[in-house]
Amino acid sequence: MKRVTILVLALLLLVGCAPREDKHPEWGADLVRIGADMAAQTPEGFTLQESNDALAPGGIYYVSWSRGEGRTILNAEGKEATAYDAQLFVLLKECADEGAAQGDVSGWMEREGQNYELGEAREQIENGQSFTVLPLLSAKEDNPYARGVAAFGVRNNCAVSVELLCADGFSEDTTIVLTSFLQGLHY
Repeated sequence: MKRVTILVLALLLLVGCAPREDKHPEWGADLVRIGADMAAQTPEGFTLQESNDALAPGGIYYVSWSRGEGRTILNAEGKEATAYDAQLFVLLKECADEGAAQGDVSGWMEREGQNYELGEAREQIENGQSFTVLPLLSAKEDNPYARGVAAFGVRNNCAVSVELLCADGFSEDTTIVLTSFLQGLHY
């Protein structure tokens, strides 16, 4: 019986390590995969910092890009962190259904108001995907990113958040940078 248990555990481990079927072989290696059904082009002038699907068993995917030289700061917890002239973050969360995804989006938008003075929300459609875009006008408290813009959407059962956060020295129009990024998303 002990051998059977060990054999079953070994088989489960091997199945978990098997490569997933590539649902989108047409997507080139230059695209950054965000889950199984979304990919992004690296924004012009930005460098990929992190592509984390370690949270994937929980249905959460996280990718970030940066622009400019990194500088060491102390975060709210008093720990050292790196801040850039601009950072772009994408968070995709697979949910049980579209309603749950909409609930996550609503919560994320509410949290933006805790960290930034918000401008008027507007709808924007890129590549057939609808987003609610929120201007992040000015940071509250000790935030290294003084302003930015965020886009939130629901795609099937997934909640999607895209944030472009900028330090004072970033001179480009955040809306143009965000729109270019959203136009480069693949589904």
